[in-house]
Amino acid sequence: MRRENGDRLLHVIQGFFPEVADWRAQGLPEAIVQPPFLGLSPKPDLFDHCNVAKFAYCAFEQYYSPAFEEEVLEERDGRRIVRNRLGNTVETRTDGGASLPHEIAFAIRERADYDGLRDRLLGQTEARAPWDELAETGAVLRGQQDHLVSLWVHGPFAFLRELLGVEKAITVPYDDPEWTRLMLADHLQVSMEAGARVIEACGPDLCYVWEDCCGSSGPMISPPVFREFYLPWYRAWKSFLCDMGVPWIVMDTDGDPTPLVGLWIEGGVDCILPWEVNSVDMLAISRRYPDLVLMGGIYKHMFEPADPAQVGRFRSTDVRQAIDEELERVVAPMRRRGGYIPSLDHWVFSTVRYPDFLYYCQQLVDRYGVSNRSTRFGNTGGY
Repeated sequence: MRRENGDRLLHVIQGFFPEVADWRAQGLPEAIVQPPFLGLSPKPDLFDHCNVAKFAYCAFEQYYSPAFEEEVLEERDGRRIVRNRLGNTVETRTDGGASLPHEIAFAIRERADYDGLRDRLLGQTEARAPWDELAETGAVLRGQQDHLVSLWVHGPFAFLRELLGVEKAITVPYDDPEWTRLMLADHLQVSMEAGARVIEACGPDLCYVWEDCCGSSGPMISPPVFREFYLPWYRAWKSFLCDMGVPWIVMDTDGDPTPLVGLWIEGGVDCILPWEVNSVDMLAISRRYPDLVLMGGIYKHMFEPADPAQVGRFRSTDVRQAIDEELERVVAPMRRRGGYIPSLDHWVFSTVRYPDFLYYCQQLVDRYGVSNRSTRFGNTGGY
């Protein structure tokens, strides 16, 4: 982040979609477990085994306290309709597949709903960030050097989309700007109160802001709306983090964020990921914003060059050759630029083969100066 690493690189992966069993059939040792989303596994997991860094998230309850009781409302034809912890009604698959839930209805539809539930969205700091649990988590996170201790928080748009749904989150600044400001001020207040406890207990290296507000054709927020409603939130949050000794904001948004990048930088964002190749040219962004740290931009579909959707993108349908080609396209120039963290342009998807993923990791070490050194469990046998 400070560009003090010369040509040495840190390889980070956001997450793994494959079930461990899928890779065990391809050679993954039985002792390696599926990684948790929050914190770190007490046993060697895929990150440790493959010698890649993960975001070791430490979090607090950002929404309702107490949360709604989860309830199954209906189950049939491979689908389950559930009222979740946010009080929202969603439809999920019963086969455990990794698709996003289909959102049916939201607990908050209008201002009166919010006013009726507001007391559960404010205060309750100890319940949102229980000290005993945080202290235990913090001891583990502080006692290791492999992974990035990361305070997890939802950005202002992400908070609204989880609370109201995507469509309402897009339109509410136009329909009711006063209510929008109130919700964002409440979220900021809660995040600062509970976040301070997390920071004290866990000592995060950075704050990871989840802010999925962009699609393949661009952001769901116009720059003027961002400047009026969201930029003040980022500025206040950045000031709070710096006062608490957390120097970096690393922000996650999919799709093409180009029209908002300058505004995020203005708000204090230091690094943006994952730069999905099908949506945006990260190399062009790297030239336009030379001081912005970038993470990602390595095309995840290089692992399937023979797929009809990828025909013509690579010079060969051989997976290893496609990996070599993609790393030369992205990592070589970004390593020269500096301020780059190599990573795929999203999570490792479910059809990636274990030997091919290990080859990709090893190429980053052998050819591009990745210097990860797994120490938590010694050498677990990845490469």
